[in-house]
Amino acid sequence: MVLFRERGFEGTSVPELTSALGICRQSLYSTFGDKRGLWLEALERYGKVEVDGKLALLEAAGSPLENVRTVVRGLAAMATSCPGEGCLTVTAMVETRDDAGALAVVERHVKRLEGGLSAALVAAKAVGELAPGARPERLARALITSIYGIGLLSRLPSSGPRIADTVSVLLALLDDAAA
Repeated sequence: MVLFRERGFEGTSVPELTSALGICRQSLYSTFGDKRGLWLEALERYGKVEVDGKLALLEAAGSPLENVRTVVRGLAAMATSCPGEGCLTVTAMVETRDDAGALAVVERHVKRLEGGLSAALVAAKAVGELAPGARPERLARALITSIYGIGLLSRLPSSGPRIADTVSVLLALLDDAAA
């Protein structure tokens, strides 16, 4: 996952992968079929780890709206603590846009996270944290679009201030929707 995250699919060679994994080429092919098979497995694992972590935060006890804010604030922390690394999911969206299998994996993870955001916002509305006219599904869609936009921009080494501003706007959007 680390090599693919740093270099992308095309920029990572089979010898680099076998060296990093401490296995021979034949083991890679026996286990994953080919480099693409390993790529798909890396996307699955990365998405599961990243999305599961965010879903756990969204489902934590306490205020559902504050849980959403915690996830949004975490984006700024990620961008400043790991500048230039970006998001493997975003890398896959850009680099393998013609690979239906890779895009299906990415789409599944994006939908899971959007669903988690939507569920938390629906819960926030149910407990009176969001105004009656708030539309949780639309808020979740705006947040998910921004989250992956931030993932793309975090590849730029000078993106910290831009991401901080975006996170501030997202938090203000949530404040505006609050009851």
